[in-house]
Amino acid sequence: MSSADLAVSFPARGVIRLSSRSVFGDAEGPACRRFLDRVARAREISEVRILPGGSAAAELRYCPNSWTLEVVARRVVDFLRLDGEANGHASANGHASANGHAPANGHAQSGSNGVAVSSFRAVTQGSDGVVRYVRADRPASSWQVLQDRPGRIKLKNTVLYRKSDLCHAIERELMTVLGVEKYTTSAFRSFVQVDYDPRQLSRDQIIEIIDSALANAEQPTTLDPLDLHLPICTASLPLAAAAQFAFPPLLPVAAAVFAYTSIPTFKEARHVLFTEKRLGVDVLDAIVVIGCLGTMSIFPGAVLCWCLSFGRMLVNKTQDDSKKLLLNAFGKQPRYVWLLKDGVEVQVSVDTLHPGDIIVVNTGEVVPVDGHVVEGMAMIDQHALTGESTPAEKGVGDRVFASTVMVAGKIFVSVETAGSATASAKISQILNDTAGYKMASQHKGERLADKAVIPTLAIGTVGMAAMGPAGAVAVLNSDFGTGIRMAAPLAMLSSLALCANKGILVKDGRALELMNEIDTVLFDKTGTLTRERPEVGRVIASKGFSTDQILSYAAAAERKFHHPIALAILHKAEELGLPLPETDETQYKVGYGISVHIDGHTIRVGSQRYMEMEGITLTPEAREALDEAHREGYTMVMVGVDDELGGAIELQAAVRPEVKEIIAGLRQRGIKHIAIISGDHEAPTKKLAESLGMDRYFAQVLPADKADYVERLQNEGCKVCFVGDGINDSIALKKANVSISLRGASSIATDTAHIVFLEEGLAKLCELRDIARDLDHNIKRSWTMILAPNIACILGVFTMGFGIMASVVTNNVAALAALANGVLPMRKVAQIEAERRHRLEMTQSHALDRNAVHPAAPSAAGRADATGDRQRVLSASA
Repeated sequence: MSSADLAVSFPARGVIRLSSRSVFGDAEGPACRRFLDRVARAREISEVRILPGGSAAAELRYCPNSWTLEVVARRVVDFLRLDGEANGHASANGHASANGHAPANGHAQSGSNGVAVSSFRAVTQGSDGVVRYVRADRPASSWQVLQDRPGRIKLKNTVLYRKSDLCHAIERELMTVLGVEKYTTSAFRSFVQVDYDPRQLSRDQIIEIIDSALANAEQPTTLDPLDLHLPICTASLPLAAAAQFAFPPLLPVAAAVFAYTSIPTFKEARHVLFTEKRLGVDVLDAIVVIGCLGTMSIFPGAVLCWCLSFGRMLVNKTQDDSKKLLLNAFGKQPRYVWLLKDGVEVQVSVDTLHPGDIIVVNTGEVVPVDGHVVEGMAMIDQHALTGESTPAEKGVGDRVFASTVMVAGKIFVSVETAGSATASAKISQILNDTAGYKMASQHKGERLADKAVIPTLAIGTVGMAAMGPAGAVAVLNSDFGTGIRMAAPLAMLSSLALCANKGILVKDGRALELMNEIDTVLFDKTGTLTRERPEVGRVIASKGFSTDQILSYAAAAERKFHHPIALAILHKAEELGLPLPETDETQYKVGYGISVHIDGHTIRVGSQRYMEMEGITLTPEAREALDEAHREGYTMVMVGVDDELGGAIELQAAVRPEVKEIIAGLRQRGIKHIAIISGDHEAPTKKLAESLGMDRYFAQVLPADKADYVERLQNEGCKVCFVGDGINDSIALKKANVSISLRGASSIATDTAHIVFLEEGLAKLCELRDIARDLDHNIKRSWTMILAPNIACILGVFTMGFGIMASVVTNNVAALAALANGVLPMRKVAQIEAERRHRLEMTQSHALDRNAVHPAAPSAAGRADATGDRQRVLSASA
């Protein structure tokens, strides 16, 4: 390919644009075909777009999360510059050679891991003349891209039209994918919109995930029935108004439409009356409909049906949105993993894994499967699954779990379960459990509305006797229930959205109502009142070393790590102003401890087991301190100098810095009783309770007995909010009036809790109480807005001759005022969301600009392993 008229540009991340009149001027010409044939050998290129004649350019697209611009550009230039049979980058059979991307031994061949050189084929040619080419071994996507910008893609596919089951299948897939932040689907408009982190997922990977969800979903044989009730109700309003007030001949038609729109009301009235056996507001609505038809008051009846239909839509939206928010509280799993095949690390979809496959996980990556370690050592943060704050040491034979995070090290894991079979994925089953409870957005509105049924019927009966049927309908139309039944769900929806935007996930809306009535808060100690990073207590020195030396050695050894123990030691050294000596990083090891060389000494930092493995004997002082630390519930980190124990560092659980402020804030908000419960010994529990100003404490409580203490407080007349974090709290979480767990709690604890704090810590507890109080005030204010004008209207019926029109005006003005009051919290939600979106867009734009000027360091793909004998390549599915 001649470079005489070749111009290269990089219009976006993951895109290389080549402009050449001689090559791309004729998209069907031999030069363009040779270009496609040669580019097809670069497996990094997933798609080629030939721009229309006037542009004379081609765009090469690749996955920027797996391949760097430098690697891709070098590969493309190599294939375009040299003949494909003699350039050393492709053998006679077309397999990639050992150039840093695939070994010459054929480990990346088709049949072993799915990598094979193939030609491109044209799959679409848009109205703008752009021709898209994808690899022949990849299925062409049927999605039309409506919007594509950093972090957001909007796709359309007519196969979704009126097939909500397919939309639900896509949602279930997206809600478990690491990197997907938000999504919206519409069966009626046939689109999917996904907000994602471009650092973790590419646009093409998003499309592949959605395509996979569609392929695996059961294809509906029929279209969803059109839900046109609300549109018909809306259309009936002007028809009824015209028939009632302008053109009476339309009354039969308007009455027929009104009768049709009232069918759901009669169905609900029958259910309430005969199934639930109560006199609810639905019964009153049915009586009003009959009265309106009997007196031919069609317009008031049409307004009633519209309000009821709109209220149903609000309730359904509340429930759907709550379910979508639910999964944001749980760890998500990667969709692509590095599979080890004959010495080559190949990126493949997690769905293609089988038990016994070996995958590779590096520092900073999320473990994608449940399995056991077959090679390597690492420290893994399991807090998202188990609630443990300290990273766990993992070596050969130890089990690892999906959604946990590699803090340090590199391991090779034998797959046991992957995808939906992992422990983390089973958390998603919580969505099925939520279908059984009735959304709290219905509860308070229905309770208040039901209370108004009998008084309204009684007054309507009086109106019937005194004013005739028209007066009775006017009174019944001035009911108190319809407006509050809409206003209360809207207030709840607004409050739930506000909670979610503040990092508070309310799984059961009834808990938000009850939170305002709570007078007792019971805190679990471990993982709830204490924070993830411990703090250094005593530093014990022996063998002539000073405490500063021991702390300085340990901090220098831990300098490269970011797990809680390392951060605690480094923080203490920084606090004391200790200089950190240089370490010989060539001796750096990860396992049960760390071994480095400092100033000619071999320094080992780790657990008692690590010291014993290295042949270092604990001194009597160290053993005594270790026993005392165990009694107090503390942790000891041993520091070995050469072949002797130089000292030890005591790590104590650190109380969250916000706890005292939270306790004071709760007391200001009417909480009368605050207690702590723990399985720890009496002494540390009592000490913590006294330091925090708790009213009571319960120590040495077995996990199964925590619920008994919750019940004891309830028997004393307390309404208890239990705040816990961990699998041992699950029974107590079920027993409490309101239960709260922190993000990263175990699956059982999170499944049982009514409310989950998405951000680590208790800082949101007072905000939750405030939102609950504001919700209660909002509903009471809406109730007042509805009561006052409707009572005035009823009085006007008896004293001033108010008729149906006056009843319609007052009732619906009151309802509109209550609706406006209910939506007030949404203003805060909109402001928070706008600020978040702006920050995200600015950050992503800055990152893209920076990468365009300064390409990032080589990524995992195309990077040789530290041992020099393993390499990473991409499979066709990546």
